[in-house]
Amino acid sequence: MSKGINVLGRGLGLVCAALIATAWAVALWVPAAGLTPTGISVITALLLVVLAIFAGIAAVHGHAVVLALLFLASFFPVGAFVMPTDHWLKWVGWLDLGLLAAAVLIWLTSQRAAVA
Repeated sequence: MSKGINVLGRGLGLVCAALIATAWAVALWVPAAGLTPTGISVITALLLVVLAIFAGIAAVHGHAVVLALLFLASFFPVGAFVMPTDHWLKWVGWLDLGLLAAAVLIWLTSQRAAVA
């Protein structure tokens, strides 16, 4: 059962990370998406795409701590800010919370070395 929950956490992390990277890429490169980033916001959107890709890799490999750190790096600067807005980008904040849930699932079900 523990192994199944771990796989579920890894899958959840991968799906959330892929959707976050896709959302930021669409917001950045599709003008009809309703967001016109300029200047520093372009760099921020590119950074968030890269962070989401790293989060997906960390989820697949089962690195809960790295996934939690990438959640913090993505959620508090931007994800929490866009959640209460009336824009489709608010789902990025909810997907960031999915990264946190995946990190918790992976961490709780990981095989730890027994302390001797």
